[in-house]
Amino acid sequence: MSGLDLKRLGPCLLAIAIDAMGFGLVYPMFSAIFSDPHTGLLPAGAAASWRNFYLGLGYAAYPFCMFFGSSLMGELSDVYGRRRILLLCVAGLSASYFMMAWGVSGCSLWLLLAGRALSGLMAGCQGIAQAAIADVSTAENKAYNMSIMSVAFSAGVVVGPALGGIASDRGLSPLFGYATPFVLVGALSAGCALWLWRRYRDAGAPADPNRRIDLLLPLRVIREAVGHRAVAFLSLVFFLMQIGYGLYLQTITQLLQQRFHYGSLQLGLFSGLIGVCFVFGLRVVVRLLLRVWRVTRIAACGLLVAGIGELLSALFPHQAALWPLGMLVGCFDMVAYTTMFTAFSDAVSEDRQGWALGVTGSVMAIAWVVTGFLNNLLPLFGDTGLLLLGGACFLLSFAAMLGYARSADARHASTGDLAQCS
Repeated sequence: MSGLDLKRLGPCLLAIAIDAMGFGLVYPMFSAIFSDPHTGLLPAGAAASWRNFYLGLGYAAYPFCMFFGSSLMGELSDVYGRRRILLLCVAGLSASYFMMAWGVSGCSLWLLLAGRALSGLMAGCQGIAQAAIADVSTAENKAYNMSIMSVAFSAGVVVGPALGGIASDRGLSPLFGYATPFVLVGALSAGCALWLWRRYRDAGAPADPNRRIDLLLPLRVIREAVGHRAVAFLSLVFFLMQIGYGLYLQTITQLLQQRFHYGSLQLGLFSGLIGVCFVFGLRVVVRLLLRVWRVTRIAACGLLVAGIGELLSALFPHQAALWPLGMLVGCFDMVAYTTMFTAFSDAVSEDRQGWALGVTGSVMAIAWVVTGFLNNLLPLFGDTGLLLLGGACFLLSFAAMLGYARSADARHASTGDLAQCS
């Protein structure tokens, strides 16, 4: 079995890692930046409500732009080729991180938010890089290539938060600061773009250079999803799940900061540990559970355990408890996330797999936009209230998914009985 052509597809793997790295890096960094009165982004005496508003805006800008950018870039890559659009996305990511670095160092709030929005618009690079690798994969090496992509994504999820925490801590080096992680990721993205330009070439000609680009594709995808009963139901479950985890990720960093005075280093290490648990859930727990349950049951299990972990974090906000509970939430959120994608895939025919993937991306983007603005409720409900709300969303999604799993099991049993009769 031939392996992956790293000379040609190595930059695609790096693009996947950078995309995952940036997502995990920004949340603890933004929490530290907007709570620090000495950054100059907001007046030193700015009220907590205004800091929470702009923090929520920073959180929401990325998924809002990703909602349109991901599908748009995917369509453009089908028309103009993977190489051109992947180069555009990675170069755009580089520009977005340098904008955020400049925004922090130059005390420009709007430049920081504009960079965050641009990174969301360019977020299609991961899907395009995956498609580029799939384009050259054969039946013999496709599974191997997919596993390598999973490793690249996992590495980004773990390295991103840790890099942000370490490179922003002035206690480790006077050269470090809040802008440093953004500069490093921007430089890494620029290097990836250069590597792509020199090494990567498309596997074939563009599909249709005259094809019309549908700018409103995400809205059309959501409208079509409403008309598909199973996909509409799974979309509701997935939406609640994303709200639950989004509230956990946003609120837990602020809780650790306010109650235990965590700086960017500790927040980055905490988020990096959650990334490690993502990998453990993906590579170990899912595989073990697949031996005894169907994917719908595993998804329900993941939603239940993650929800319980978030509720316990709200009820027992002690430093010694929050770290293991964070590991639990991260691990089983990834268990649910992975198997939810399989449930979406199983709910549609072979010719609608791409459409179902588009639905999940659109639903996730909408949920994270909503979650960003829910951050404004922090002064009203406190960190405990938001964590309880997030845990309740997880448990609601669990109840709905359990009902779906029982229905799927009943259909499977009925199909099996019919097969035996025939």
